[in-house]
Amino acid sequence: MPTKITLIIFIVLVFCASAFAQNTMKLFDATPIAPSSTAYAWNPRQPMIFNEKDVYLSCPLGGSNTTYLTGPNNGSLIVDDFFTVNGNNVCPDEWDCFAGLLAPPSTAIGLPIESAYMAIAPLDISSQITGSGTYTFVLSDYGFDYGSTEVYLHTSCSFGTYVCHHNNGKSAQKTLAVGTNAVAAHLAHGDTEGPCEN
Repeated sequence: MPTKITLIIFIVLVFCASAFAQNTMKLFDATPIAPSSTAYAWNPRQPMIFNEKDVYLSCPLGGSNTTYLTGPNNGSLIVDDFFTVNGNNVCPDEWDCFAGLLAPPSTAIGLPIESAYMAIAPLDISSQITGSGTYTFVLSDYGFDYGSTEVYLHTSCSFGTYVCHHNNGKSAQKTLAVGTNAVAAHLAHGDTEGPCEN
């Protein structure tokens, strides 16, 4: 009997460990709830983008890329009206990411995020990760308030970074997205970290 219990615990731990992939990055810090620029004119053609980040992912070929968005400690998260990945809305109800109000917007201003809104479960965005490349994560607001918890990206892909390839001092510079392990080699032959200015 103890052997069966041990086996069950082991399976549960393995499953939980694989539920969120190995590599983790904080995408966004928490954004306190505040009035949005669209508070008096709801207009889906003029969203307020209040958090945006480009991330280069190097993903294994031919494999399934497990990727999740979570709040702190792999937990629930609060994000505003839309969360898009490369322009695709990944909110669970295909519209508003907020699960529901705990306080009216008029009284929620200035309150801690958790006291004003209900959190949603971690978002599985694996279907949005189609291979190696740059992925743009955007939080935008179409309504009365904006705000979010911290947002973390967990992925089985590895994170890369941008370097400016100087082509041995020639004028033809080029921005490259490379894996983190390759950055040192690029810097050693004269490239610089970050995208080229032109």
